[in-house]
Amino acid sequence: MRPASLLATLLTAFVLLAGCGDTSTAPDVDEEKILANLRLEIPQVRDADSLRIDSLRESSVDGFYRAQLVVNNQNRVLVMIREDESEVLLLAGPPLDVGRSAEQMQASQQQESEARADVLQRASEGMPARGPADAPVTLIEFSDFQCPYCARATTLVDQLRERYPDRLRVVFMHFPLSSHEWARPAAMAAQCAARQDEDAFWRLHDFYFSNQDALTPGNVMAKSEPILAETSVNVDDWKTCATDRTSDVHRSVARQVNASLEAGKEAGVTGTPSFFVNGEKVQGARTVEAFARKIEAATGS
Repeated sequence: MRPASLLATLLTAFVLLAGCGDTSTAPDVDEEKILANLRLEIPQVRDADSLRIDSLRESSVDGFYRAQLVVNNQNRVLVMIREDESEVLLLAGPPLDVGRSAEQMQASQQQESEARADVLQRASEGMPARGPADAPVTLIEFSDFQCPYCARATTLVDQLRERYPDRLRVVFMHFPLSSHEWARPAAMAAQCAARQDEDAFWRLHDFYFSNQDALTPGNVMAKSEPILAETSVNVDDWKTCATDRTSDVHRSVARQVNASLEAGKEAGVTGTPSFFVNGEKVQGARTVEAFARKIEAATGS
């Protein structure tokens, strides 16, 4: 373990990630032992109300896993955990390739951008969308109905749609996190509604984000049904689609939700909400003005 003073210095590189993190299948480590040692070594987290390891996965560095250390369910820092659990390295950011020439870097960035745009374009076909089909700017949102940050982001998206009614098309992509118990059932229910009536999808979209505290895996279907009563959706067909795992329609929608999730991962999504403007991932501050600058740059205005 590095000296505590150096760890404390690195800890100042904590980044507040305003989003829900991915907690998909992870390697097995003795988290309790590791966290107990971290509390001992790092004075700044010794008295934290909560401390956990999130998004643990294989890394590109031999002998290490990568993860996030989460303090008080809010502050996150990238960490590398040695596979034998003998050492944890705190990182100010992910490993970066600095061995390329400027020309190689530019070509690599161009290739990555084109590949990401292609992935997003293919995955977003047929997904629920609002705004003109021929809008010059497409905002793709990867979201999770149970994520509180996604609920807050609906205000931002609504403001952008109001500001650019003719220039912006918003596409909703499902990215239900494994840590959110009713996010996937809600994604299935909403996507099944979209098969019959896209307006019904958006009604459920608004309902889920406005009532997150009242929803559970056991009641999400029952609470969705009254919302659909005001639409053209055939409720019996919708129930079959959303809940009958043996039905062809359920399997089809499940593949669609899975494809959305995988496309997000391939495009670099690690948490929700994540946004892409014409294929370019929006990093950093997520304000109306920050998005406006990207939208206006994309339209040359």
